[in-house]
Amino acid sequence: GMPYSDITPSETFEQALKMLDYEAFRREQELARAQGRYLGVGTCTYVEPTTSAMGLHATEGATIRIEPSGKVNVYVSGGSSGNSIETTVVQLTADALGVDIADVHTIQGDTAVTPFGGGTAGSRSGSMTAGAVAETASVLRERIVAIAAHRLEAAASDIELSGGRASVRGVPGSGVSLAEISNLAYFQPEALPAGVPAGLEASGRYKPEHPIIWANATHLCTCEVDVVTGEVRLLRFIVSEDCGPMINPSVVEGQIAGGTVQGIGGALYEHLAYDGEGNPIATTFMDYLLPTALEVPDIEYGHIETDSPGPGGYKGAGEGGAIGAPPAVINAVADAL
Repeated sequence: GMPYSDITPSETFEQALKMLDYEAFRREQELARAQGRYLGVGTCTYVEPTTSAMGLHATEGATIRIEPSGKVNVYVSGGSSGNSIETTVVQLTADALGVDIADVHTIQGDTAVTPFGGGTAGSRSGSMTAGAVAETASVLRERIVAIAAHRLEAAASDIELSGGRASVRGVPGSGVSLAEISNLAYFQPEALPAGVPAGLEASGRYKPEHPIIWANATHLCTCEVDVVTGEVRLLRFIVSEDCGPMINPSVVEGQIAGGTVQGIGGALYEHLAYDGEGNPIATTFMDYLLPTALEVPDIEYGHIETDSPGPGGYKGAGEGGAIGAPPAVINAVADAL
């Protein structure tokens, strides 16, 4: 019951091979083998379910309050677990309301004030929060436009929101700030147009139409294996990812990097060892090895952007690095040997 759609496994695979220059690597590998050096290349292409709209995770809510000062607070349930949702939520809200990003702040995970939500899991935060913010911001945007049109004596269809101001299209000198609009909404309700409620705060809840949104990627790793000591040295690591349009490329690549290094650790370094009596002997980071910047090459990123059927075309990205890295590393070692 889960149809695969809006995915590009073949495209990411071909992009990763092109970034490596696969044929050139095979020539280098052949020359190295003649010198007694063992180089290898491995890939892993996967498809991942994200934005699961089932059970606890079926919906996501947001509350947005525009203060009388014109500053914006957005309340969401999920706290950041290293996925920088505090950055993307602010970006999404600023874009939706046409305000400066510096004027938007977020409150997360405080169950006393934030809407109920499924939290961070299943690569859902970006796309689900995008839906919740869009649902909520659209209500406020309509209210802001109505107040600005009334104040500027213009048609609502001619109002543009940008930089925290509402202006009349084609009339650059005509405009009113969000702070002025908010002041009217809270303190001068009698000046509002008919049918527009006082205040500028709203809550909304998003329910995806599709139970699963798929993301995909290809990981490609090259390595050199010392056949005497067994040491594996990673040479290059390439990730071609399709998580739809990127809300923030730095956030996406940061998540890919974190997951990829975690996957490399799982394949080569991290081991929960026990003695014969069942006592753990990997009790410190001297014994339980984690990959560091010395062991991991600079990760190279390629992006394919295919829209999902959800809001903004966004897909999840959070677990992709950890999925693709272990098989790519293992396949590269196998190829070297």
